[in-house]
Amino acid sequence: MNLQGVHHAALAVADMAKMTAFYRDTLGMQGHPTKHNWLGSGHGFSLHLMPTDKPLAPRDSSRHIAFQVENLNDCCHHMLEKGLRPYQMSLSMEVFWLTDSKGPLGQGIGTIFLEDPEGNTLEFVERHRGLFADYDDGLD
Repeated sequence: MNLQGVHHAALAVADMAKMTAFYRDTLGMQGHPTKHNWLGSGHGFSLHLMPTDKPLAPRDSSRHIAFQVENLNDCCHHMLEKGLRPYQMSLSMEVFWLTDSKGPLGQGIGTIFLEDPEGNTLEFVERHRGLFADYDDGLD
């Protein structure tokens, strides 16, 4: 088998309008022209929002989606500007809330986390920074 990458991730969502707005308007994903519940990053990754009326499973940060970003400081600045609550986390799950995007962002594992409106944990990673600085391109 020759896996070539991740095509998409799927999330069960209770409020489609709220979740679509968050991923489109806040994170900048683009809507699909014919599939209203699919969003694309423009960089080969899609998110499938699956509406459900069943109770959603409890969320915790061990289950998360990680997005690669060009610049972690710019990402943090964007989040703070939007009134979001980004944080960093250590391997022991200690949380460090971020209030300034100009610092080194070196707390914890050196990535940024954020919760979406339904409590899904999102991680934002800058290539070759933080925990991932020690890995070569073969880990991609």
